[in-house]
Amino acid sequence: RSLQLHLERHVVGSMAGKNGDSRSVLARAFPILGVVPTLSREDLQSDVVAGLTVAVMIVPQGMAYAALAALRPENGLYSCVLPIIVYGLLGTSRQLAVGPVAMVALLTSAGLTKLADPVTETAKYTELASLLAFMVGVIQTAMGVLRLDFVVRFLSHPVLSGFTSAAALVIGLSQLKDLFGIQLPRDKKLHKIAENFFPEVDETHGMTLAIAVLSMGFLFGARKIKRKVKMLKRFPDALFLVAVAILASEFGDFKEEGVKLVGEVPSGFPAPWNLPWDRVGDLAATAASISFIAFLESFAVAKTIAEKERYQVDARQELLALGLCNVVGSFFRCMPVAGGFGRSAVNYQAGAKSTLASMITAGTVLLVVLFLTPLFEPLPKAVLGAIIVAAVSTLVDVQEMKHLWKTDKRDLFLLAVAFGCTMFVGLLEGILIAAGMSMVLVLQKAVVPHGAVLGQIAEDPPVYRNIDRFPDAKLLDGVLIYRLDAPLFFANADLWRDRMHQLLQEYPATVCVVIHGGAVSHMDSTGAHAVEGFIKECQRHEREAFFAELNGPCRDMLQRMGISKPKGEESEGTVRRFFLTLTEAVSFATSTAAGRKPNNDKSQDGAENLEEGHAVTACSF
Repeated sequence: RSLQLHLERHVVGSMAGKNGDSRSVLARAFPILGVVPTLSREDLQSDVVAGLTVAVMIVPQGMAYAALAALRPENGLYSCVLPIIVYGLLGTSRQLAVGPVAMVALLTSAGLTKLADPVTETAKYTELASLLAFMVGVIQTAMGVLRLDFVVRFLSHPVLSGFTSAAALVIGLSQLKDLFGIQLPRDKKLHKIAENFFPEVDETHGMTLAIAVLSMGFLFGARKIKRKVKMLKRFPDALFLVAVAILASEFGDFKEEGVKLVGEVPSGFPAPWNLPWDRVGDLAATAASISFIAFLESFAVAKTIAEKERYQVDARQELLALGLCNVVGSFFRCMPVAGGFGRSAVNYQAGAKSTLASMITAGTVLLVVLFLTPLFEPLPKAVLGAIIVAAVSTLVDVQEMKHLWKTDKRDLFLLAVAFGCTMFVGLLEGILIAAGMSMVLVLQKAVVPHGAVLGQIAEDPPVYRNIDRFPDAKLLDGVLIYRLDAPLFFANADLWRDRMHQLLQEYPATVCVVIHGGAVSHMDSTGAHAVEGFIKECQRHEREAFFAELNGPCRDMLQRMGISKPKGEESEGTVRRFFLTLTEAVSFATSTAAGRKPNNDKSQDGAENLEEGHAVTACSF
């Protein structure tokens, strides 16, 4: 009986463990399953309110951003249904609002208008847009599976700010044709837009311009009022404007007055369709650019809100969620999507507690697509242009430029280059140049790392600091401290050796060199060879080299290379070279140097003599 009870407990426990593991796997794959059980009734009510609030905002924005991408309004609405549902199931951010966004829409237009005319080849252009969404999704999903989320972090904030600010201006200027009611060729370069616009100003359609000015005035005015009056924060200004414009257009015969309208918007949700797979190669560069920008924008806003709400967002899971959003949506005439700053902020402020709010948004938009699209036919295109201009006006980051002017001129230069290239060379070229600049910056900091000679500023306990920043720091008898603030690897190993050689020329009376490795996060075989070569170079000049505070992986590398031995395994008569603390290493070096003098005859000619009392060098890296 005892054995039977034991077996029953074991079997039940095993099954419970397996069930628990299954639930854990499902919760990791579908984060919503782990969040929903924790929601209270009030949380669910907040999700419903937030979902409806974002839906009212996303309907006009979806159509406007589709127009920005040179697509039909219905494609923007389609992109607000399935992609949002997919993200709601897979995303880790509870407040991120996914859908069409201005930056991605502009990049879509920039990449596709070279391949097809959106007016005369509408069907072909739409197919390419969906193929682009598929490719963006595949790239993002692959990056998530391969854990390559760190790759997109190479775009530094100043570079990204410069690109975003320039792109926002290009987006605004690209709406001039709809705001003024004139015919302009599509272009994404500032000087070309100006060349095309000014000769056509005389053809401005007065009523269209009046509608645009009134619309922008209303949107900018509503934004200011909503900031001041808390009760109006959730007021759907864009939807209200659309409703008023539709009524005015319908009863004022705007079409007869020559105002360009949205026109027919098909009802119903599209069936799955095939994509033009033979054009994949033509879209590779555009897809890669959108993949990075879309993830950066989405993850930035997701992380900001998550930090305020004190929960974690998983970058890898976010890539998978965004990628699958685009993959699924591509088969239903959707354009590439991402998480938007403005909509996510509204979703958060409206009280969203989980991605159930996104499901409510998608369901509401689906009802609009199925039954209400004919209502949008009389909507003037100038109103959609005004919505786009008002939305992107917040993306021009003037404050960042002012801040960098005061704090970091080099980052300001990077921002200016990214801004100028995006404005005058092109959007895709601008983001590629910006990414290249960020990569060069990363490599430059790794290959030419910061270093400092250290001196002693306190004796009990001993403290060592940069002698350039602490003029009172004193060099010990026989010790000069130099800190290398970087890993020691193939890209900078020779530069480190050259710097050490230069120091030995500057301080020819050096007897002992103490290497403090507290800031060395990584060391590869080339770095280990550099350490070994430096030790031998010191020995040739009758000097000694010592190392302190190297981390575990660096010590492991030196031991695998046979350069050092684990503590307790040193051979008798071998000079101890590796120490756990800088204090211990400097103390050992000082006592070693006290009874020795350097062989200056073997050092390079032209070296300057040290002042008395500065005979030993301690290096820190």
